[in-house]
Amino acid sequence: MNLILALTVLTAAPWAESGVYKEKPEAFVSTVKTDAKTLHFLISGMSTVSARVLENKKLFSAPATTVYTPEEKRTLLSTWGSLFAYFSSTEGLRQKYWDFVKLMPSDARHSLGFVMTHAALTALLAHGLAFTQMTQNNKQLETLFDEGNDEFGIPKGAYSNFKARAVHVSTSTQLMTGDVWETTVLPTMKLTKSMDDENLKWAWETMETNSKTARSLLTNSGAKMYLSNAKDLMRNQTLSAIFPVQKSFAEWAGDTKVARIGKPFITREQIETLVIPRIKSGDIVVSRQNWFLSNIGLPGFWPHAELFIGTPAELSAAFDSDPEVLKWVAAQPEKVKTYSELLEKRFADKWKTYTAGVDFQGHSPIRVIESISEGVSFTAVEHAFGVDYLGVMRPRLSQLDKAKAVERAFRFQGRPYDFDFDFDSDTTLVCTELVYKSYLPGADMKGVTFNLVNVAGRRTLPATDIVQQFDASQIRPDKPMEFVLFLDAVEKENRAFEGTEKSFRDTWKRVKWDVAQK
Repeated sequence: MNLILALTVLTAAPWAESGVYKEKPEAFVSTVKTDAKTLHFLISGMSTVSARVLENKKLFSAPATTVYTPEEKRTLLSTWGSLFAYFSSTEGLRQKYWDFVKLMPSDARHSLGFVMTHAALTALLAHGLAFTQMTQNNKQLETLFDEGNDEFGIPKGAYSNFKARAVHVSTSTQLMTGDVWETTVLPTMKLTKSMDDENLKWAWETMETNSKTARSLLTNSGAKMYLSNAKDLMRNQTLSAIFPVQKSFAEWAGDTKVARIGKPFITREQIETLVIPRIKSGDIVVSRQNWFLSNIGLPGFWPHAELFIGTPAELSAAFDSDPEVLKWVAAQPEKVKTYSELLEKRFADKWKTYTAGVDFQGHSPIRVIESISEGVSFTAVEHAFGVDYLGVMRPRLSQLDKAKAVERAFRFQGRPYDFDFDFDSDTTLVCTELVYKSYLPGADMKGVTFNLVNVAGRRTLPATDIVQQFDASQIRPDKPMEFVLFLDAVEKENRAFEGTEKSFRDTWKRVKWDVAQK
């Protein structure tokens, strides 16, 4: 039976319920499929960070008397901050679908709501309990995790609240009754062919795997298990809150992010009048869109960085007549006259893509190279600058150094996105890694030095750290970069506006989640 048809036929009550269950069948199916994809992303993120915890098990399970270095504290906090972000957003989705308990089991929405809710719960417990059991009983570590931290988006008391709720008897009861309830909803899932959706199928499979892990961890923690009266317990509303999710995260997982997709604060007019006239080839750009999934596991206010190259005409104007660049070009084996001709000869296929001027979203002309989930890509300003916040910095380098940086970026274009944030490898690149390696100093290039930091057990460079290092360097006479522009915004006012250099330099101090800005 078709899923939308099934929802129409197998709805036991009028469409008068609350929240997501108020939607009509077609809209409800679309919402569930979108949220199942989101849930897949979130749980996969938890798994990645959990794997890094195990890689650093010695640090996380250190004796309470251990004196942590600043570098070790950053590893600990960045890891907990990443997990907290994934936990909170997953809990937001879990709460979004919790009202499935008010629907009859024969209602097709009940089965879909159950899968979303129980897949989220089992993931929260499997990964959350493993983390807390490794780190608990270390007073120093618990204090560190319970302190509020704006950079990593951690509210005060988050660790102790989660630990207390996760090992509470009501949590183990909900897990076990949910496991029992699977047999009740499975026939409806099969009848409606819900498993034909790859993300719903994945949610069901990972739900079963995480349930086994969570039950083992809860048993080892000594919590009591109650298996009787499963149906009544599943309808008990007192069990709805497992993780102390903040209102902002619940909204993120609900309608707010949907309402803002495709509606960034920075307007096309602002891009044309404030950004394009001032930005130049080789400039470094940081950007932020408040409700993007990619913000979740990253520390700090700024989640993304990219390199502005300009259109072919703008690139030519920047480099084709510079004497130093021309001298360097003449010494290259391609034996061409201009920088543009060098790129065309050296990267023939990439040059065709660049000069064709249409990015993966169909926008033109191309002006940016950035590493996104699709890989290191040529993009137009609609994608690159269609955001809520934008900052631009200019390396204080010769045109030759900037030309070499852009040439390196062309070399990296087309490589896959680095989901593992491994700066040691060039085969895949994360967004800041593209900027970092394009401007990395070398024997023939002054470049810009960016200091890598430890985030969740990986040596990496968050975009916020680029801004922090820019801020710190401005007091130096040999400052490596200069300010170009900053477009600031206020979420509650739904607008972007031009900010000052001082306000831009201070952005790295802002809280991770913009909805918490005052």
